[in-house]
Order: sequence, then C-alpha cells, then structure tokens
Amino acid sequence: MNGDFLTEFYIASCVPEPDGGAVLFGLREDGSLSELGRIPMPSPGWCALRNGRIAAAVTDPEAGESYAEYSILSGRRLRGPVPSRGVSFCHFAADGDDVYCANYTTGSVLHIRGTDAALTEHRVPDDGALGPDKGRQERPHCHQCIFSPDRRFVLVCDLGLDAVFVYDRDMTLVSKANVPAGHGARHSVFSPDGRTLYTLSEMASSLTLFDWDGTRGILTPLETVSFRPQFPELTRTVGSPYSPERIDPERLTDAASVVISHDGRRLYCSNRGSANTVASVALDGNGRNPKVLSQTPSGGNHPRAIGLLADDRFLAVCNTFSHNLTIFRADPDGTLTHLSDTPVPRPQWIEEV
Repeated sequence: MNGDFLTEFYIASCVPEPDGGAVLFGLREDGSLSELGRIPMPSPGWCALRNGRIAAAVTDPEAGESYAEYSILSGRRLRGPVPSRGVSFCHFAADGDDVYCANYTTGSVLHIRGTDAALTEHRVPDDGALGPDKGRQERPHCHQCIFSPDRRFVLVCDLGLDAVFVYDRDMTLVSKANVPAGHGARHSVFSPDGRTLYTLSEMASSLTLFDWDGTRGILTPLETVSFRPQFPELTRTVGSPYSPERIDPERLTDAASVVISHDGRRLYCSNRGSANTVASVALDGNGRNPKVLSQTPSGGNHPRAIGLLADDRFLAVCNTFSHNLTIFRADPDGTLTHLSDTPVPRPQWIEEV
C-alpha cells in the first residue's frame, strides 16, 4: 500500500465495457481519493474479493447475466462466465469451487460447484405465504446469499416471502425464519461473534435481529426496529439537499445496505427512495438492543451500497443514480461527517482490500 493512503478499496462501476469494471481507490486521512487501477468488466453489480481474484456478477455480451472471476494482478478473466440461469442476478456467496447466486426476479438460487451447476427455485409455500404487498411481493424474490460464520450453511434473503431461508451446502432446506409481513427481507449480516443475525428489510426500512443457533442452523427472531426516516427529520437536516417538494411520502424510503463495525457496537443502514440517507444504529455490548442514533444525507441519489473503511473510521457510500462515491468520517458516537465526493459511473459495491 502507498504510504500516502490509509487504506485501499474496490468499487464496482456498473456500466458496459470499456467504462465499466472494478475500480481501485486509495483513501487519505482527509477523505480524498485517488484512482489506483481498474479491471474492465461488463456491467459488474455485486462483487467479492477472494484469493487474489475479484468475483463478479456481470452482464456478459454473449452469456448474459453471469458469474465470473478476474485476476487482480492481470485483470484477465480466470473463471466463467457461468450464466445464472435466472433474471436479475443480484448477489452471490463464493467459497472454494462453491458459488451460490441469487436471482431476484425469478426467485431462484444457482449453485455452481466446479463445472456443474444446479438451480433451486423458491416456491410459494402451501399456505400461500407471499408478502401482503401485491405489487412488489407477487412472487418469491431471492435477494442475497451469505454463509454462516462457520460456512456450514447458506442463508438466502427473500423479499417476496418475507423470509430468511437456511440451507446446507448442498441446498437442502434446513430451516426458515420470517421478518414481519410486508417488510421484504433484503440483506443480512452476522455479528462479529456469530451469535446474532441482522436482517435489513427493504420495504419497511427495518432491522430484524435473530438469535443464531449455528449447531442446528436455526434462526429465532428477537426483535424488529425501524430505521425509516421521518419526514421532519429530512426537512430539518442542516445542509440537506432535500425540500418538501422533492420528498414523496408514498415512496419515502427503500432500504438497501447494512454493515457492522468490527467491535459489533455499530450498524449503518442506507435508505434510498426520496430519503437518500444513512442511519447510524447503536448496539449494546452483546450486539443487541438496537437504537437509531441519527439519519445523515447520503451525499447523492440512491445509496445502494455502503462500506466501512480504515478500522471503521470512515464510511463510503455508493450513490448509484447520481454517479458519485461519498466519503464520511465515522465517529464512535455514530456521527457521520461529509468529507468528499468522487464521480463514478453507477457505483454499486464496495470492499476494502
């Protein structure tokens, strides 16, 4: 790492080649950035760093929505493209030769194992347990795949079914747990000690805390809290670009991303929609009892992804629709202080090197 930088990180610029790809930035103490490199890719969405590679959900000109891996050193494609066999491939979890790909629109998960691939489709249960929002929960919608802390299980968030599904590595269903009806489970993150799962629900801008039994692969709901910003909060925010005329109360917020600090005492959650804010949430010493501390304007439009940097001292926000990457200083009390903005075409993912 260059001595001028506190840390380096990649973002995904989700536009076609030659402009799209994974972009490497260096972060300085004052929040300023310098571009250090670029790996061309066709419209990468969700990505992940793994073993000297960048894995990516891409839209290949020939294969369509696909999984692929690229060398960080040479930029050469090393694996794929493997078609996701679904529509709206939005997230994946990868470990060794195993890759689990979430297809949002078709409500399916593709399990890639070496050169083989098998598709698991989420079905509406016999009790007809779709979410109550007929416009957005008209069918299953797989939104994320993550591993349990010991990587024995694969957890899948489904917005349409208001549920988190737990599978073994062969995609045999082990258990299922629900968020409140109509909330729309989107993304989850585990506490550092692996005892608690925090599930962000997109449609309600809520967090559901689950106790995790890693031996049996079972989630037990603990509580759900809202981090949906209130209309007065937005209009009172100093320096906010928002005005009452620009805020649509019916489409105030769509939550997108959740990250947790290394000490497990702080969560950050992004709100899109008319709000475009980042919520700071405090947790107690056991990673429980969440309390929303503040709402901060995201610095742009549609904060799809956020990431903590440099030992949690900074927060980066990918504002997809305004094409900018915003850097905040993140204080221990949850305060976010705007430091810089950098133009990036459709930023959608961020990960520290």
